[in-house]
Amino acid sequence: MGKNQDTTFQTKIWKPKFSDDITFHKAYFLNYGFDKHVHEDYTIGLIQNGHMDAFVDGEKKSLDSSTIVSVNPDETHACQTFYHKDYTLYSIYLKPNLFKELVNENFHTSELYFKEGAYFDKELSSRFLKILNFSENQYLSNLDFECELLDSVKSLVSKNVKYSIDKNISNHQSMIKKAKEFMSENYHLDLNLDDISDALDVSKYHFLRTFKDKTFLSPHNYLMLKRIEKAKELLQKGESLTNTAHICGFNDQSHLNRRFKSIMGLTPGEYKKFFN
Repeated sequence: MGKNQDTTFQTKIWKPKFSDDITFHKAYFLNYGFDKHVHEDYTIGLIQNGHMDAFVDGEKKSLDSSTIVSVNPDETHACQTFYHKDYTLYSIYLKPNLFKELVNENFHTSELYFKEGAYFDKELSSRFLKILNFSENQYLSNLDFECELLDSVKSLVSKNVKYSIDKNISNHQSMIKKAKEFMSENYHLDLNLDDISDALDVSKYHFLRTFKDKTFLSPHNYLMLKRIEKAKELLQKGESLTNTAHICGFNDQSHLNRRFKSIMGLTPGEYKKFFN
């Protein structure tokens, strides 16, 4: 779909037959991008061609096909392209339960996370892209694809790994963690700053300043992203647009449509069609 002659976003979303816990996303960007956001899944991004202006690891970076974008759940990131640049991006979304099962089987611990959001490995990136291209064009059997994909993920984890996130966390980090948990549990409510800061027993001004400084997102944007993540889950299961809007705390279906498209690049109805 395109906003105008010089701005284009085209996307394709699908799931492999062997697992409901994996989602694939392929998109073409021309002068188009997404602002800072988070996902609930582990995300692996592969740039097929072109250059992507990304926000990863807390800073802006220009990435190409030699880079594997590796994002843990709830890590802020963004993908942009400007000045008549274009690129094609494959994304692999892995549900946390599947990722933890994979690392537990292979590394005997479930406490593994991606270390670098922009991991440079041209050989492994090419391997991922080859597997995804072969699968998309049905050159691989389901068994071959599953084995190759999981082995590639295992290889990435072994090379780009840290064993925990914030074992000795600061008071600020602890506050942010509790705030995220509170918003994740109450995403459907019309929360305000007082609701969140009262739950944390801190000043709302201190909370607002610290949250934006540490997450690169406002509390309002974070709450909206949590609602969109829940909406995606419901739509994949075939829930109606009206019920999805109500369950996720949107004022109405129009509100859901507007927010969903601003973050996903397509409407909830278009997203739902990929899965139903």
